[in-house]
Amino acid sequence: MSDIFHEVDEDVRRDKAEEFWRRYQTPIFVVAFLIVAATGAWSYYQDKRLKAAEAANDRYVAAVKLAEEGKNAEAAAAFQAIAKDGPTGYASLARIRAAEVNPDREKALAELNAIGEDPNVDKLTQQIALLRAALIVLEGDDRQKLETALGPLMLSDGPFRFSAQEWNGLDSLFNDDFDEAERVFEQVLNNGDAPQSMRQRASAYKGLLHAKRGPKPAPAAATGGGASGGKVEVVPVIEPESGGAMPAGSAPFEASPSKK
Repeated sequence: MSDIFHEVDEDVRRDKAEEFWRRYQTPIFVVAFLIVAATGAWSYYQDKRLKAAEAANDRYVAAVKLAEEGKNAEAAAAFQAIAKDGPTGYASLARIRAAEVNPDREKALAELNAIGEDPNVDKLTQQIALLRAALIVLEGDDRQKLETALGPLMLSDGPFRFSAQEWNGLDSLFNDDFDEAERVFEQVLNNGDAPQSMRQRASAYKGLLHAKRGPKPAPAAATGGGASGGKVEVVPVIEPESGGAMPAGSAPFEASPSKK
C-alpha cells in the first residue's frame, strides 16, 4: 500500500511541476534574458569607462610634459581640451593645471577660486584648487588676502589644514609678525595629527624666526630691538596630510617665493 501512495505523490508532484512550467515558462525566459543582457551591458559600460580613463590619463600625462618643458600655451590648450571632454576626475584636475600655467595670475586665481566653489567638483579637488589659489596669493605679498584665502582651508577637518597653517605662519614671518608666526608654528608642533615632516619644518621655521627677531623679551623687560633684520627664504610645500590625499594623476606644485 505504501508503494501505491508513493507513486500517487510522485504523479501529483510531476503534474504540478508541468503545470507551473506551462504557466510561467515565458516570464522565466524573459527574466533570464534580462539578467544576461544587464550583465553584458554593465560589462560593456565598465570596459568603455576604463578605456576612457586610460585615454584621458595618457592625454593628461602628455599635457603635464608640455608644462614641464615650458610650453605653457600648448599645455594650457591640452588641459582645456581634457577639461572639456574628459572624465569627471581628470576634467577637474585639468582645469586646475590649465589655471596654473596661465601667465595671467589674476585670471589663474579667479579660475582656481571658481573651481573651489563649483558644486559639480568633488570636495577634495575643491580644496586642492583653493590651496593652490592661496599659493598665488602668497606670492603676491598681500597679508589680508592670504588670510581670506586660507580661512576655508584651516577648518578642523580640512584635508590641507596643516599646509594652510604652515603658510599662514610663513607669511606672518615674512611680514615680521613674529608673535603670530610663533603661535602658528607652535600650534603645528604641538598637534600630534600633523605629519612628522611638517612638524620638523615648523621647528626649523621657529629657528629662523628666533634668528631674525632674537630671543623673545620678557614682558617686564620688553625694550624692543634684538631683531637681526636678515633675509628669510623658504619654500612652501604641498604634501598629503592625515584626513586627505592627493588624487591620482595630480602633479605636485612647487613655488619658491622669497620675501624680505
